[in-house]
Amino acid sequence: MISQTFSRTSRLVTAAFVLSASISPRLWSGESFELTAEAIANLRLTFAKVEPRPVSRIVSATGTVRLDENRVVDIVPRLAGLVAEDHQELGARVAKGDPLFTLESAELAETLTAYVDAEQAMTFAHTALDQEKKLFERNLSSKETLQARELDFQKAVAEHTRALQPLKLFHFDEGSVHQYLTNVGAGNFTTLKVTAPEGGEVIEKSVRRGASVEPSETLYTIADLSELWVDFHVSLRDAESLQPGQTADVTSSLSADQDTEATITYVAPLADEATRTVLVRAELPNPQGSWRPGTPVTVSVRAGAGEAVLSVPASALVDLGGGKAIFVRESEKVFRPVPVETGESDGTVTRILGGVEAGQTIVSTNAAQLKGHLEMTQE
Repeated sequence: MISQTFSRTSRLVTAAFVLSASISPRLWSGESFELTAEAIANLRLTFAKVEPRPVSRIVSATGTVRLDENRVVDIVPRLAGLVAEDHQELGARVAKGDPLFTLESAELAETLTAYVDAEQAMTFAHTALDQEKKLFERNLSSKETLQARELDFQKAVAEHTRALQPLKLFHFDEGSVHQYLTNVGAGNFTTLKVTAPEGGEVIEKSVRRGASVEPSETLYTIADLSELWVDFHVSLRDAESLQPGQTADVTSSLSADQDTEATITYVAPLADEATRTVLVRAELPNPQGSWRPGTPVTVSVRAGAGEAVLSVPASALVDLGGGKAIFVRESEKVFRPVPVETGESDGTVTRILGGVEAGQTIVSTNAAQLKGHLEMTQE
C-alpha cells in the first residue's frame, strides 16, 4: 500500500515538474508559451475552432413555487352536523381511503330514512306486480289492474332513484346503503365516516371534536406535493419564443445550491394589461419534498437558437485582468493567452465580438485548469 501511494505521488510530482518546466514566467503578458505533449495529456486539454455557431437566447425571470392545483383537494362534509371524531393531524400523510373525521348528523338520518322507505316501497311494488302478473295469467285479474301495478312499480323505482342521489354526494353507493336495510330498527342512521378521496399531505385543517359544521365548510385540505408548479412572468417579446415542452432551469432565490429542471406546461394567451407581461407555468418534480410552495425562484429558459455568430464554447473562456481571455493554439505545443470581447452566452456557447478570428484553434476544455496550473508555476 505504501509503495502504491509513493508511486502515485511520484507521478503527480513528475507531471507538475514537466508542466512547470514548459511555462513562460511572463504568462499574462500575452507572450506565447510552450507545453510538452505530456503536459497537454496530463491537463486533458481538448481543442475547437473559432467559428460561427448559433447562440440560444436565454429568457430569465423571477417566479414562485406554487401548489399544483390539480393535486389539491378540499374536504367538505356536504351536510350539517357535529364532529364526533377527528383522526388526522396537521401535516399527516394520508393514503386514499384513510379516515379523516366522523360526523353525526340528523340530516343524514333523514336522508337514509327516506332511502330505506323508498327501498321498501319499491320492494313492495315489485312483489305486488309479480302477484298481479300471476293472477292475470290465470285470468283472475284485468289488464287495467295489471297496468296500474306496473305504473305503481315504475313510480316506486323513480322514487328509489331520487332517494339514492343525495347519498351519492356523501360517497355512499347502493351496496353500502343496503347495510341499513338488514336491521332497519336498530341501525345507526346518524354517523358519517369521511375518508381521504386522494393521497397526500394534510396542509390545512379546521376540525375539532364537538364542533358544529356546515355543508360547505372546508374542514381539511390535502395536497399531493410530489409535483408542484412554478409560475413566472415574461415580457411579450420573450413570450413569443416560449412554448409548452421546453425545459426551464429553476434555482431557489434563498439558496443557490437548490436547483432543478422544470417543464413548461402553459404559456398564457393573454397579457396582463398593467404590466405587459405574460404568465408562464412550469411543472416542477418534487419527489423528495425538498421544494416548498411559496419559495421565490429565478427561472431561465433556453428559448431556441438564433443566427450563427462568431463564437467559442463557453468552457474556453477564463478570467483575465477583469475581462475574459482564451488560449489560442499557435502550433502543436505553443499556446498564447488572448483577451477577447464577449457578447451574449447561453451557457454552452459564447459570442465573440473581438480578439480572435474565425479558424483559429483554441483550448475548449479544461482551460480554467490550464490557467490555474500556469498561475501556480509563474515566477
